[in-house]
Amino acid sequence: MSKYQYTRCECFWEYLVPLTRVWGVFTAVVTGGVGVDVAFHHHVMGVYVMIAAVIVFLLEITWAITLFIQVCLRNENSPLLACWEVVLWVDKWRKTIIYTGFSVALFIRPHRLWLSTVAGAMLVTLAFLYLVHSFRPKYHSKEPLLDNREDSYDRFEEADEPAGREESIIEQDVILEM
Repeated sequence: MSKYQYTRCECFWEYLVPLTRVWGVFTAVVTGGVGVDVAFHHHVMGVYVMIAAVIVFLLEITWAITLFIQVCLRNENSPLLACWEVVLWVDKWRKTIIYTGFSVALFIRPHRLWLSTVAGAMLVTLAFLYLVHSFRPKYHSKEPLLDNREDSYDRFEEADEPAGREESIIEQDVILEM
């Protein structure tokens, strides 16, 4: 594969995440509007479509909520963070299944309102974007980031002991107990 093709593919994968996020929020807003329109035409399905729009919106802004929670909660053992991990479990291909289910419901009922098919098509597109996103390849850098790195984990050189000062292990244990 030439370097140009590699860069082009990498560029596609780089812009897929922001495109999916923007399309997801836009889809949630349109689906909410469709839910209001369907409820306005006295269909019971309108309430369910509005609930689905809220679910889509929350699933699409999980990255922002996660960032906010991580900044506000410094404790990694917080029960709120443990509950939020359940929400984060629904990612990529799992969102594809949820969005496909919502779109099927919009395609089936109410069939006389054309906006419901628009929202359903947007949800199918969003589901497809997440399906493509779940097949994202992992690119590995061919060049090591740290070329001349020694195999040592020490940051500092060994310091020589001053001459004439020899401490025994027992004296060191006494110092550590203080």
